[in-house]
Amino acid sequence: MRMLNLFVSLLLAAGLLLAVFAWVFPAAATLTTHHVAPNADCAGATPCYATLQTAIDAAAPGDEIRVAQGVYTDVTAFEYHLSGWTQVITQAMFISKPLTVRGGYAITDWTVSQPMSYPTVINPQGQGRGGVIASPSGQPPIAVTVEGLVITNGYAEGSGGGLYADGGAVTISECHIHHNHGGSLAGGLYLNSHSVTLTQNRIEHNTGEGYGVAVEMGLPVRLFDNYILSNTHGLLLRSNVAVLTNTVIAGNADTGLTLIGGDVRAWHTTFADNGSVGLWAQHSGQGPATVALTNTILAGPGVGVQVVGHPESPSMARLAATLWHNLTDTQITGGVVTRIHDFTGDPAFVGAGDYRLTAASLARNRGFSSGVTRDIIGVLRDPLPDLGAYEYDDPDAIRQIYLPLVMHNQLFPSQR
Repeated sequence: MRMLNLFVSLLLAAGLLLAVFAWVFPAAATLTTHHVAPNADCAGATPCYATLQTAIDAAAPGDEIRVAQGVYTDVTAFEYHLSGWTQVITQAMFISKPLTVRGGYAITDWTVSQPMSYPTVINPQGQGRGGVIASPSGQPPIAVTVEGLVITNGYAEGSGGGLYADGGAVTISECHIHHNHGGSLAGGLYLNSHSVTLTQNRIEHNTGEGYGVAVEMGLPVRLFDNYILSNTHGLLLRSNVAVLTNTVIAGNADTGLTLIGGDVRAWHTTFADNGSVGLWAQHSGQGPATVALTNTILAGPGVGVQVVGHPESPSMARLAATLWHNLTDTQITGGVVTRIHDFTGDPAFVGAGDYRLTAASLARNRGFSSGVTRDIIGVLRDPLPDLGAYEYDDPDAIRQIYLPLVMHNQLFPSQR
């Protein structure tokens, strides 16, 4: 009997322990993958929807939405509440919960996203924004990832005709955001978020009085392998702590990169063919702008670097390893510019609008070793890297060799 009582007691204790464990460590919710395809033809994949907004509304926080090749033109109106005022806004997708939205799928293969082969086009046809990401007031910031989409023909009287994000932790990668219009601060992409990551995007031909991309108050902001081309202005960073790596900012009608306050570190940037100024840095009114550029090409026309500040609180630009070409190099008003390892001459780009380097480029092997191992298109950098976003792919160059790469080239020499 004593053994039976002991056995029962152990069972009860074990059950109580399991109950406490389940309460403290609840089972993770099962996340669902939703599918979107024209005419809701997902080739048997479920759940399946015909419009992006229907899938977003059906998704639970943390779910993933995979969107097949096609052109999506549906827009929806929502009431948007911000700081005590309400406005009805119209867009192709309105996201107010943690989600991943990923395009580039074929309806016959929902496992691998290939946005170049199977473009997913969000086209509001000028009837609203491409998308809005809104983190609900009074709640923790939402994490939203947007990947592999083409966003075009969005329109907003305010900022962000392509995509507007207010709050949250926003990641945008492998997107082509082009030919959108915004009447205020940004035509293409406006981000006022807790953290921002932009990777391998192409943001171009966005119109309005503002920028192709405007980012405000981001902590941190990370930009890797992005093209910002042929907008009214290029990129605005206002009061951010930001890191940029392998960026092409070119062909914008007025300024290339504008900094208003904040702290920015940039490696391997190509500024070219911007209308008036490559880099503009100014005091925000609350604090100076501080920027450090390493391994940079600054090609004209116009002014390479313009720094504006207060004498008692000067904005500062520090440039290390810079190629200057066909421009007025600096204009300084109430600021400080320091320069080391300067070069002057032709970067010898491949051609108009193509900012890859040719063999004759004076940017070759002029940079400081920066820890950036590959260029904007994945070419391995030399121990003495080229300036700008591109590395000249010289088959005779001495490369930074890593054991896995050596083994790969030995096994697959034809793919080198």
